[in-house]
Amino acid sequence: MTQHNTLKKISLLVLIGAIYTNTFGQTKDSINLDEVTISTNKKVEEMKSLNKIDVDLKDLPVTIHSIDKKLIDQRGGIALEDAMKNVTGVRSRNTYGGFQHFHIRGMEQFVLLVDGVRDERHNISQSAPSTNLAAVEGIDVLKGPSSVLFGHSALGGIINIRRKQPTSIFKADFMASYSSYNTRNISAGAGGAINSKLSFRTDFGVGQSQGFRNFGNSYTNGYFALKYVPHKKHTIQISVQANDDFYATDTGLPVEQDGSLVKGMNPLTRYNDPQDYLKNKRVDMQLKYQYRISENWGISNTASYFVDDINYFSTEELTLNATKDSLTRSFPFYFNHQTKPFQNQLDLNGTYKIGKIENKFVLGYSFNMLDRKTYRGVISGAGKNAKISVANPVLNQGAMSIEDNRYQARMETSHGIFAQNWINISEKLKALVAVRVDVFNGDYYTNTVDKDRNVTVEGTVSKLNITNPTYRAGLVYEPIKNLSIYSSYNTYFKPTRTVAADGTMFDPETGYQGELGVRYAYKEFISINVSAFTLARTNILQSFAGGIYKNIGTGTSKGFEVDLQANITSQFCITAGYSNANTRVEKNKDDNFENPNVGKKLAFAPEHLVHSWVTYDVAKSIFKGLGVGAGVSYTSDNYTNASNTYKLPAYSLVDAAIWYKFSKYELRFNVNNITDQFYYRDAIFANQFFVGMNRNFMLTFKAAF
Repeated sequence: MTQHNTLKKISLLVLIGAIYTNTFGQTKDSINLDEVTISTNKKVEEMKSLNKIDVDLKDLPVTIHSIDKKLIDQRGGIALEDAMKNVTGVRSRNTYGGFQHFHIRGMEQFVLLVDGVRDERHNISQSAPSTNLAAVEGIDVLKGPSSVLFGHSALGGIINIRRKQPTSIFKADFMASYSSYNTRNISAGAGGAINSKLSFRTDFGVGQSQGFRNFGNSYTNGYFALKYVPHKKHTIQISVQANDDFYATDTGLPVEQDGSLVKGMNPLTRYNDPQDYLKNKRVDMQLKYQYRISENWGISNTASYFVDDINYFSTEELTLNATKDSLTRSFPFYFNHQTKPFQNQLDLNGTYKIGKIENKFVLGYSFNMLDRKTYRGVISGAGKNAKISVANPVLNQGAMSIEDNRYQARMETSHGIFAQNWINISEKLKALVAVRVDVFNGDYYTNTVDKDRNVTVEGTVSKLNITNPTYRAGLVYEPIKNLSIYSSYNTYFKPTRTVAADGTMFDPETGYQGELGVRYAYKEFISINVSAFTLARTNILQSFAGGIYKNIGTGTSKGFEVDLQANITSQFCITAGYSNANTRVEKNKDDNFENPNVGKKLAFAPEHLVHSWVTYDVAKSIFKGLGVGAGVSYTSDNYTNASNTYKLPAYSLVDAAIWYKFSKYELRFNVNNITDQFYYRDAIFANQFFVGMNRNFMLTFKAAF
């Protein structure tokens, strides 16, 4: 805990120094919410969904990284995981072809938001499929625990997907691309004013791919938003998005202890069954209402409901036989998650003064109700547990069928009340304090069903009841213009939903982050953010022999990040970042149960991550409209299991793009993994490694009106 204590001491020194070197005075007028400047020093709409208050980022003790659609498009991004490779300190993962995971500062506990609304699927399973980015305007990442604003489970941070919004000015765009492995994508959208009070935005995307190693995918999604402003004090907006996506699963390659492949194994062969699938259907609805009470006070309410269906079957585990010339599909696995959460968030925002000291205050109440049923069943057929040859395998070993026989239910409700106050102590000194109390209740049971999913036997209900406080406190000191030094301390909790064999439920996980950062931004030319942090995840539930569970685990991540965005000229731009996260399993607190993994690294948490992207646009001469971009990313080696017996080797990737813009149109050609490096990007079951995509190409046509 040395670094954590050091951060606390430095934060205290910053506070003492600031108080002694400043005189209290009235602040300058704060920038309006829609003009909040973030780490890229660009104006980004809807940042209030992360900050909850209309304060410039330079005056907040937080680290936020934002990426816009322009950068995502330049790099040929189609999926959420593509976009996240541009964010410092975030490691993206994709398992089974479609389940997306994100580790932030070495921790996999995060909360995904869509326009500020929680996607509860990630909080239960740590991963979920996400449809493509056709309707997305940008993505924001708030680093560190955010339970005080958004409720449980946000330790590493918050990822907020911002969708395109209705505008009074007509806008339309179209994109079509073709890339390696017969991959085709089309997206289109338009929006504008219907009349003086009503505006809209609609987008759709379709795509299909044969897929690297033949685990292809297809998607169809549509989005529609309608904004109604009957009066300057009232705003109503309704948004609906739906998707129907399919992924052929990939379960990787079983490797030797040193990471090598057995003789005769083709790294481009997908050894799991061709019948495997992952299907995701979803309808997402949001209704927002804003009322401006006065010039300084307002109320906003967001109600949301979605219906999400994930239907999955895969011959997951591939076990090498003793001779290593064949393998067995030893664990065929099926589930059908049906998730139906209703959420409501009510916020009161306002500005007030105590003497000459300006305060910005938010008081909020959130209500979440989750109905989730996971159907499971019996798998049968000739293809079950099939044995196949490593060399020249016959992949289709016969049909398999599934018959449901039970479902596991999660029926949860949570109430959260929070208050946050930003204090403009002086022109150079700002403070932020917040507190929240959550009341979480859950009923968990397993019912037996017949093949038509009718309940035949009701299971015993296990109950979980938690009341948990969280808080945040931070300070910002601005010794000179454009430079701010900030420190903060935030806490976290996450309900432990595991049910023991005797029906016992367990205490929640807890945790915290201490952070110290320095931020410098000069207009739109340059922005540099350096931050050091200590993250701790405590009270982790761990299993031991004999089916025993104990809340004794502790994991820490200590490190720093450097983030740079620079517009050297209007044509020459640089985006780059480096993160160092030294993770460790700490000694447990129960002397009766010794954790054999103490001192080990956390799984899938590389110590070093690097990303960069440099662009140059020709402004004059006959080559006007021509642009080029190139970047390098690096991921250091990391372990695939808690015991650190299998390791994914480090790798570097080089990507590039060239484009030509003419009038309202653009042609772009991307090449990824230029050096055609062979690498492993992920793993399951510790020793089943996923091969990263080899050199690949994308040709894109865009139009914007």
